[in-house]
Amino acid sequence: MNIINIITIVIALATCFFGYKLNKILISLFGLIIGFNLGVTYLPNLLTDQTIIYIISTIIAIAVGIISYKLYLIGVFLLCTLTAFILSGNLNLSENLQIIVSVVIGIVAGILGVKFTRPIMIISTSLAGASALIENLLTLFNFQNNTVEIILFIIITILGIMYQFKQNDENSHS
Repeated sequence: MNIINIITIVIALATCFFGYKLNKILISLFGLIIGFNLGVTYLPNLLTDQTIIYIISTIIAIAVGIISYKLYLIGVFLLCTLTAFILSGNLNLSENLQIIVSVVIGIVAGILGVKFTRPIMIISTSLAGASALIENLLTLFNFQNNTVEIILFIIITILGIMYQFKQNDENSHS
């Protein structure tokens, strides 16, 4: 048993079934990841010392994480924008058209994410949690079957979405 898989499974379960309740923490974590990735991606163009790059990237990560937490809707916008931008990168268009289309799709997704934060956060955390859960469970048990993987992914995603909507509906009536 791999301890990393087990930890990831626990986090994936929490994300899938409690993602909306944990959304500020998740947004902050995404902010940290985005900030660090920005640093390690672009700082090597300016600096050569790897240690300095990692130190500055960590500072950028902390700053973006704090900003994402404090300015929650900006974090939601960035999360939705970047996710849609990355996902739309597989459209196989010419390079310039690909960038334009991906930016437009990203911005539209960001705006929709801010406008419909609750349902989008519930759906996206359920999808992300179910995906990580299935991938790590199958890896942990050394099992590979695409059909089973797809079926489990759909079932767990639907359960996560239903549970989160039910919990949030109950909490809003209390």
